[in-house]
Amino acid sequence: ALPISEEYNELFKAMNSNKGNHPMKYEVTFSMLEIYNEQVRDLLTRTNPKGGLPVRQNPKLGLFYVPDVKKVAVGSYVEIEKRIEEGTMNRTVASTNMNATSSRAHTVVTITFSQIGKNDAGQETKKTSVINLVDLAGSERADSTGATGDRLKEGANINKSLSALGNVISALADLSAGKKKAIVPYRDSILTKLLQNALGGNSKTVMIAALSPADINYSETLSTLRYADRAKKIKTRAVVNENPLHKLIRELRAENERLKSRMGGVPVAAGMSEEEKSKMKRKMEEEIRAQLEANMHMLGDMSTSWDEKLKNNRDESAAGQAEAQKMERLKETEPHLVNLNEDPLLSGVVVHILKKGKTTVGRKGASSNPDLPFTGLNIEAEHAVIGVSGKEVTLKSCQNANTSINGSPLVGERALCHLDRLLFGSGHMYVFKNPKSRSTQKKSSSSSS
Repeated sequence: ALPISEEYNELFKAMNSNKGNHPMKYEVTFSMLEIYNEQVRDLLTRTNPKGGLPVRQNPKLGLFYVPDVKKVAVGSYVEIEKRIEEGTMNRTVASTNMNATSSRAHTVVTITFSQIGKNDAGQETKKTSVINLVDLAGSERADSTGATGDRLKEGANINKSLSALGNVISALADLSAGKKKAIVPYRDSILTKLLQNALGGNSKTVMIAALSPADINYSETLSTLRYADRAKKIKTRAVVNENPLHKLIRELRAENERLKSRMGGVPVAAGMSEEEKSKMKRKMEEEIRAQLEANMHMLGDMSTSWDEKLKNNRDESAAGQAEAQKMERLKETEPHLVNLNEDPLLSGVVVHILKKGKTTVGRKGASSNPDLPFTGLNIEAEHAVIGVSGKEVTLKSCQNANTSINGSPLVGERALCHLDRLLFGSGHMYVFKNPKSRSTQKKSSSSSS
């Protein structure tokens, strides 16, 4: 099999070289999300709502989806790569004793390929193929990873969703073996909800299992092999997803009218108290309203031309590149902090430019509204203050705050030197860089020589 990059390069080549009396139109969209602590986060946006994005079920198809996830139009594999890099930057990575960069979330990349053309009757039809690339977080034993607190909770949620996925795979394998009474528990976790169509629907599924050769991981390796063996027993039958576009639009509009009529009189069960009736009505109205919004979004999406979508996303990408170039220019002239991590690939990802005057450091969500909000152990509401005056930069630790410079606890205020290592709390390590101070050091060293 060709590598994924080669497959998509070939796909885009075929799209660009398409010729004929009735040429096809092609559309490719990309989305990337992660499931962290049973909450869905969009990795293509920097801000996500508290509690994660909602997961809803399409009442007509019976499938689960995330209505608010960002879907971007892409015109080449290079654009897909750039979006993957953007999403990877936002991915949740934490340290444990077993794996210094242990992935604490499941990541789902969805690439939707649509082919629009006309059938023999002259109707415009749309064929759709959805490719889900899923990176599952590895199952971990609490006693071997040394996980505590938030890490323990993360591990428990990971193991819970993997167990639910295992149960779904077992049920699908039983159905494939001919058992008629097997119930597939898709609703047991967010992961299995979103992978419903990829696992047991109109699809083909491939699983790649990562194994450890170490004897200490024997039980995990054996469990993973059993997991993969069950997945091999699933039998799916893939058929072409083809729908007339005009019919799709007509059905969406008809469904919207039905939903609007239901808003007026939500049915309630007999024998319920007024409070229960009111609660049930509110819940059903919220669901109907959410479905209406999703349908309106789909209609709006269909009315926007593909070229316009592609242009908007390329403009957005260009704006992001311009912002990155601006950041690089600021790094050459202004004092700033750059994060450090055990994994070199994760170092230098977070950059904080220090403004003239005072920059406050504190806990995220604190009433003081710090300029640099951090989360984690030993981060105080008011943790530290960084002062910038000309070429001099100072760091002042607030009372009871755990702050270190080059491994030595900081008490009071101290001037910072170029390449000083700063530790805020227990896990926020940064290196301080001051281009103005660096240029001064170069001049002094050259004059002394």
